[in-house]
Amino acid sequence: MARIRNQEHYYAVREKLLETGQQLFRQKSFFETGINDVLKQAGVAKGSFYHYFDSKEDFGIAVAHRYSDTQVDFAHRVLCDERVPPLTRLKNFFEAARSDMEHRRFAEGCLMCNLTTELADEVPTFQSELKGNWGDLSGELAACLGKADLSKIGLSHLSAEEAADWLLNAWSGALTRMKATGDDGPLNLFLKSVFKSGV
Repeated sequence: MARIRNQEHYYAVREKLLETGQQLFRQKSFFETGINDVLKQAGVAKGSFYHYFDSKEDFGIAVAHRYSDTQVDFAHRVLCDERVPPLTRLKNFFEAARSDMEHRRFAEGCLMCNLTTELADEVPTFQSELKGNWGDLSGELAACLGKADLSKIGLSHLSAEEAADWLLNAWSGALTRMKATGDDGPLNLFLKSVFKSGV
């Protein structure tokens, strides 16, 4: 029983560190966040970080993976709901993402966007992780778009996979611009442009 409790404690502390890292990376950046910042905010004793992660880079990749899993799980729930027409699912997905940004007062942005801009061309291991994360999310969109009439969103000249990538490219650009404007103007323009037929 003691071993089980120790394992539970280990994973609980590790999860707390990841959650804290996600918050701090989003509020500041990977490079501006120190290990001691994470430990202090998480309420974890100094010196214990390396019981859970081999390095700050290892920690950062774990944070990115955790965030990606959450995003992909959410996308799967919304985009695979066959009770709803495919393009309505797609619109619901992006509107829910816009609502999340509104909850954050259009600050911080998307962690995947932030880490990609900050690290993808600087740290090869991050590039590989982030490429996979974007691919997983795009795959969820493509599965939905494969069942949709793409002409209704002006993308019939693309395959479902290409359309998914294009939408993520445009959305991530809008999220980046949002951080400069501090409002939902770029996100609303994306929604108006894609769903102009009243889908």
